[in-house]
Amino acid sequence: MKYLSRDPESWRKKEQEIVKREQERTQKYRRRGFYFLLLNIVVVFIFFFGIRSYYAQLSIEKAPASQLLIQCEDTHSVGVPLDVQVRLYNNTEKRREIVISDFTFQIFNAQKQQVYSFKQTQPVKSVFEPFTSRLLFDLKREKEITTLPSGEYIIYVETNVDGKKVSTEKRFVSVERYQLIVENLKDFYFVGEKAQLKVSLVNQTSRVQNLRIDPLNITLRQDGKIVWHSTVQVKPFWQDVKIGEIVELVENMTVPFDKEGVYSIQFECVVNGSTNSLLLPVASIGSGEKNLKKVKIYTDAPKIYNLRSPLQFSVYLLNESKEDVFLEVEEIVVSLLPSSLNFRKGPVRMWLTPYSKYEIFRFYPYSVPAITQPGNYKLLVKVTTKNDRLDFETTLQVNE
Repeated sequence: MKYLSRDPESWRKKEQEIVKREQERTQKYRRRGFYFLLLNIVVVFIFFFGIRSYYAQLSIEKAPASQLLIQCEDTHSVGVPLDVQVRLYNNTEKRREIVISDFTFQIFNAQKQQVYSFKQTQPVKSVFEPFTSRLLFDLKREKEITTLPSGEYIIYVETNVDGKKVSTEKRFVSVERYQLIVENLKDFYFVGEKAQLKVSLVNQTSRVQNLRIDPLNITLRQDGKIVWHSTVQVKPFWQDVKIGEIVELVENMTVPFDKEGVYSIQFECVVNGSTNSLLLPVASIGSGEKNLKKVKIYTDAPKIYNLRSPLQFSVYLLNESKEDVFLEVEEIVVSLLPSSLNFRKGPVRMWLTPYSKYEIFRFYPYSVPAITQPGNYKLLVKVTTKNDRLDFETTLQVNE
């Protein structure tokens, strides 16, 4: 018999060869897969023990159940009341009734000499909710300190919490200087408009001073180049200027803005041989925003507030665009109902850089008397321009 292709024996041998090649290929893939799996196991092993070894070198300490925190700026200007607050934190997830006693607050200079001390020995019992804090001490309520000579200082705080001593410290620097103040400078001006400015000087040193003041130099720069400059003669001698006292250098000076762009304006004068300088940004534009679509209102006010704690929060305008926003705001209104707080401001020009926030209102701790009763309070904010209006509302729960 003849076969047109191959005889059965040839086909059988061919099939055996194909099966053999497939088996060899399968074994090859299995070996490759095994090696790949082994490599992954080795990588995971190295990663796991490497991370474990890394963290083993770190000093991991459990946060203390009770912790003191000193709130104070790193730099303090002489002539301004020193603002220091001390808070006690409950770092546990449990509600605790804490007894605080033998509270000591001290300030030392760089020579370790004590410049201020406060001590309260009487025990005070207070209830702390989980992960909350309580104000223990506010320096401004006890003593107004404005005359610290320039130098480094250390604040040391110590108290007993449930019979256990807890302490902390913080360093800050006191700076003596003559501070220039510029009033009436807007965030931006329209091309062809002129700024009408008032310039003053504050004695922020620790003693009464006789001031010798050289002429005031005002320089307007764009892209680092001087586009306008003026030298203004001022009263050259001031006698017995008290700490924190303000002296007027120029009552009304004019600065022109002839071209559109972003500028820096510098004020500089020499006081008692020391050069004092102030650099501020300002813009000149052709036209501003006609609506409020690119901004929204935001606040960091807490949702829940305890009457026995200090309250401080701000309200902001947020620029959610990647462009500068120049707003001519007609009025800002902030109310906290049913309290007596009713804040109004305007008109005002606002320059919001891309993705930035602009503070339009601040609630200070001394405003707390506006909130005298527990309950639900409603924070209402309204921002208006000639062509648009933006409203915001949130609720503040006040507990005893």
